[in-house]
Formats: sequence, C-alpha cells, structure tokens
Amino acid sequence: MAERWRQVAVSICVRIVAGGLIAVLWLWSALLRKDTKQLDKLDRYIADGHQVLAVFWHGKYLPLFPLAQGRNAVVITMNSFRGRVIGSISKWFGYRPVLLPTEVKGRGYQALVQQVKDHAGLIALALDGPTGPYHRIRSGALHLSAFHGVALAPVGVASSRKLVLSSRWDKQEAPLPFSRVVVAVGDMIELTQAGDGHDTTDWETTVMKGMDAVELQAEKILVGTRQ
Repeated sequence: MAERWRQVAVSICVRIVAGGLIAVLWLWSALLRKDTKQLDKLDRYIADGHQVLAVFWHGKYLPLFPLAQGRNAVVITMNSFRGRVIGSISKWFGYRPVLLPTEVKGRGYQALVQQVKDHAGLIALALDGPTGPYHRIRSGALHLSAFHGVALAPVGVASSRKLVLSSRWDKQEAPLPFSRVVVAVGDMIELTQAGDGHDTTDWETTVMKGMDAVELQAEKILVGTRQ
C-alpha cells in the first residue's frame, strides 16, 4: 500500500512539474525569432525511405521541444522522475516518449531497439544524455545505426543571445526572449557494421565530425540572418 501511494505522489509531482515547464516553454517559444526551415530535411530523409535518428547534444535540447513541434517523433528518455517529466512535456508537444530502463548497459539498449526499430520513422536522442559526460557520445545511437540500419541526422542549434548554465554538466543553453534561434540539420550518417561493436572509436569520430559540422552550419546561418 505504501508503495502504491508513493507512486501516486510521484505521478502527481511529475504532472505539476511538467505542467509548469510546458507553460514556460510555450510562452518562451512565442518570444523567439525562429529559423527552422532545415527541419524539412528530416521529412525528406523519411520520405526517401530512411528510418532517422535525429541526434543532438544534451545541452541544446531545450528549444527543440517547441521548435520541432508537429513532427511525429519518438523521444528517448529514461524511466526516472526527470525522464517522466520530459516524457510528459514531449507528449504535450506532440511527440511519443519512450522511457527506457535505467540500466542502460543492460536492458536499456535492448528496450531501445524493441521500442523504436519497427515503430518509428523519426527518433530523437541526445548523444551525450542523460547524464554525460559532456559531448561524450553514448554507444546506443552508434549501435542502432551500425547494426539496425537507422540513419543518423545531426541537429545543431545556435542562438544570437543565450543563457549558458555553465555549472551543469551539459552546459545547458537557453536562448533569451526575442533572440534569433536557428536549427540546422546535417547530412545523414549511415554507419557500417564492423567487428563486434565493442570498439566504437571510428564510429564516434565519424559522428563527432558530423556534429561539429552541423553546429558550425547553424552558426553560419545565424550570422547570415543578422546581415
């Protein structure tokens, strides 16, 4: 009985926290000057028959909730209090959250494959989430591409004025109201299977180059909008 009441209390807290954050995100998004035209690339990749995993850095995910709204994407998060809050926010913005077991190195990856491999055209995942280290690529996205044929699409975000939470592990960036925000989408990355997947160094190098390129692309578009 005590466990049941604990679960009820947690569920109520999740709704309260998520509701507050949704209100803030919605109002905040309305005050941004947005350039999201490149998100159409994701639609084209899917139309060409690819299953796409949109990947981004954890510190850049905040504006993506409202800016990519309307796309039927699966959002990957963990089955924790924080993950359930993110899941609730994702639902409100029209995405389908998938909560993975917290044992990422065990059942988590298998659950990821089972949940999204055959049931999602577009998947969204922070490469270095949920807890870092900063810009350290997790192996789940790499294996999903190399062993299951899911194409990676790097996503970059740049803003003209922003608050950087440097004390957080991910250096979370929050664009300030009335600032310009650009979302860039890079070329698809299709990793090839090699070996048993234990040594992911080459894959990481390839994806890191793609992430560096798309972040630079977002910055260049931002500079162009200022001129």
